[in-house]
Amino acid sequence: MNSLSLLYLSGNQLTGSIPSSIGDLQSLTYLRLQNNKFNGSTPSSLGNLEMLQYLDLSQNILSGSIPVSLETLKYLDYFNVSFNELTGQIPDGGHFGSFTSELFIGNKGLCGASRFNVKVCKGNTPKSSRRNLLLRYVLPPVALIILVAAAIMIYLFKYRGKNSALLSFSESNLSLTHKRISYYEILRATDNLDIANLVGKGSIGSVYKGTFSNEMIYAIKVLDLDVQGAIKSFETECQIMRSIRHRNLVKVITSCSNLDFKALVLEYMPNGNLEKWFYYPNYSLNIGQRLGIMIDVASAIEYLHQGYSSPIVHCDLKPSNILLDEDMVARVGDFGIARLLTHVQRMTQTKTLGTIGYMAPDKNIINSLSFSR
Repeated sequence: MNSLSLLYLSGNQLTGSIPSSIGDLQSLTYLRLQNNKFNGSTPSSLGNLEMLQYLDLSQNILSGSIPVSLETLKYLDYFNVSFNELTGQIPDGGHFGSFTSELFIGNKGLCGASRFNVKVCKGNTPKSSRRNLLLRYVLPPVALIILVAAAIMIYLFKYRGKNSALLSFSESNLSLTHKRISYYEILRATDNLDIANLVGKGSIGSVYKGTFSNEMIYAIKVLDLDVQGAIKSFETECQIMRSIRHRNLVKVITSCSNLDFKALVLEYMPNGNLEKWFYYPNYSLNIGQRLGIMIDVASAIEYLHQGYSSPIVHCDLKPSNILLDEDMVARVGDFGIARLLTHVQRMTQTKTLGTIGYMAPDKNIINSLSFSR
């Protein structure tokens, strides 16, 4: 099975040792063997699986140490050996530097770095000793020097009349910092993209409700890469949304992208989209809500057209792309076919942006709010 990339054997009653020949499956990226009765040692040949991204060996009877060869797996994003009978030191190189303590719990014989919440290994290796010396004697004075230098720079900028510019620079950098969310975090948050978490489906993808480990709820827009233009739509939306901010635009938390998966993590809107409130039974809007939504949408469009350095034309402003938060405040979303216009493009391309049925889209939304049931 040289071409095998995914192997799921979890939740069975498999016994015996994990064969060392598993290291011959060079195409393997996803290996789940948890909740069985495997015993013996963990094969060091797992370090030969250069493409491996996900490895779950939890809830077995594995003994011995964790192979150091796993440090060489440069794509390994998830590794779980909790609730076994493992002993020895937890490796600290490679991706082990980002793994958390819950992935190793239930193994009383493990030792290693304090962040794993295990006992300290007897006789630290020279590598760990050097690391401890670095943390104890080198980093504190370096940090102090950096703080003093930063204080001096702020002082000089203040008395040269540049303090406000410095603060503006810092705030703009802070606003562009996004939380990193991995592919596997998205799978866990949506129960492997379970249909029960599906909240909407469009022409180029689907939107899921995701509940993450920190109890935050986000909307996950997963693109169908088999649809023509999906990748271009993803790139366009990333380009547009990374630099615009407005209370009536859906906020993009971050993106997740690899060769086979592209998704946007968005602010979750609990009241759904405007189309539901127009056409679904048991949903209705009073005149105050309609007026508020019209003002919200108009404010967003005014910002896109006039409040940014280069005007942005949404190109697909329709009820299903107007989302409502918990206070029924409208947010414009889905910038997959939006266009960012320079001055020259405004002169040459404006006539080509309209599509029959979507000309002057702001009027379409306002007419729907005024005359629908």
